[in-house]
Amino acid sequence: MFLARRRPHGSLVALLRDNADFRRLFCASALSLTGDWFTFVALSSFVYRHTGSPGWTALLFAVNSLPGVVLLPLIGPLTDRFDRQRLRIACDLGAIIPVVGLLVAFHIQSVPLALGCLAGLSIAAAIASPIPEAALPNLVTARELPLAQTALGSLYSAGLLVGAGLGGVVSAAWGSSVTLVIDGATFAASALLMMRIRQPLSKTIANRRIRMRADTAELWTFVRTTPVVSAFLWLTVGLRLCYGMVGLLPVYALDRFHVGDAGVGALYLAQGLGAVVGPFLGRRLVAGSMRRRLHAAGAALALFGSGYLALAQVTALGPGMAAALVGHIGVGACAILAVNGLQLATPDHIRGRVMVLVFGLSSAFQGVSSLAVAPLAASIGMPDTTRLLAVLAIVCAAVWTVGVTRTGNARKRVEPDLGDRGPDRGVCA
Repeated sequence: MFLARRRPHGSLVALLRDNADFRRLFCASALSLTGDWFTFVALSSFVYRHTGSPGWTALLFAVNSLPGVVLLPLIGPLTDRFDRQRLRIACDLGAIIPVVGLLVAFHIQSVPLALGCLAGLSIAAAIASPIPEAALPNLVTARELPLAQTALGSLYSAGLLVGAGLGGVVSAAWGSSVTLVIDGATFAASALLMMRIRQPLSKTIANRRIRMRADTAELWTFVRTTPVVSAFLWLTVGLRLCYGMVGLLPVYALDRFHVGDAGVGALYLAQGLGAVVGPFLGRRLVAGSMRRRLHAAGAALALFGSGYLALAQVTALGPGMAAALVGHIGVGACAILAVNGLQLATPDHIRGRVMVLVFGLSSAFQGVSSLAVAPLAASIGMPDTTRLLAVLAIVCAAVWTVGVTRTGNARKRVEPDLGDRGPDRGVCA
């Protein structure tokens, strides 16, 4: 009733000002994501310095992505069957433990312990990360949802922009231990903000019992019978299958541009800036039309590949930052258009599982891509590895766009406009 009475907001500032619960969710996510990137910059430099291998820095993305995939059949039902607010608070507080473990790993110079702690953080993130996306339609109106999701989705990139940029500076000035302390503090602050949210993040839960086989079967039936959901999931696969080349950014800074920790932070800064701009640009281009959303998302994936093709050619930090900026405008637009399309097409009782599925697919294929980068970089070199995956991104975008267009033409339409439709009705092409 609260959402039905409240007037929709046309600007993010007004939405944050007037909707206290959305503001708390937004700030909690911003804090934890910023702290994560503080840690990742320090960890990238730590691992590279102690191994001397570009493959190990790419392996960080795999370790950061794959552990949560193993728990995917459990995490999805957890997000739909249990209180999302309490679950997120538990994840935030639990993540402090592996952060402390990283402090120990840095002190005793142990790369295996550092990777183990990163895996622990990735499991907590795998459970926590889909919760804001699953809960968001319960905190804002249907008209406000695209703006709210664009803002929330861009936080990953904004956290990268601020966290990686400042993380490189803080690590260089005061040491990596300080970045880890900051990360632990952001998890604690996030948990406090989540405790203050008053509206329920889940609608009435009819059954708290987790039945992994039945819950998974219901999910796949929904995906199979809702073509727009299938389309966006395939797009996610294409994006993340090529994403492993992003793990080479620290190596470009350290080995090709010879600019040290500050340069690593600068490249991540450019990456984050592009990924912040991308979601807002994508939202303006589609203007509530699902048909335009589909085609713009495919073009954004191609832009990602084009940016990294350019990165493989440059030999200085400035042009490298520009290439990363362009590539991640594409990443940001592609990812946010897919997630918001999935939110609009999915009812609340299954939305948690759909969000966990898209995060799981992202983690799995990003992890596979990152694992492939290590032997590729060793055998054909860093620039050719980047070119190979960049071309793959462009090819995936072209094939996906042709497939979506043919399906839409065959059925007379791709998908109705959803700008004014509530997300709980569910849509089928």
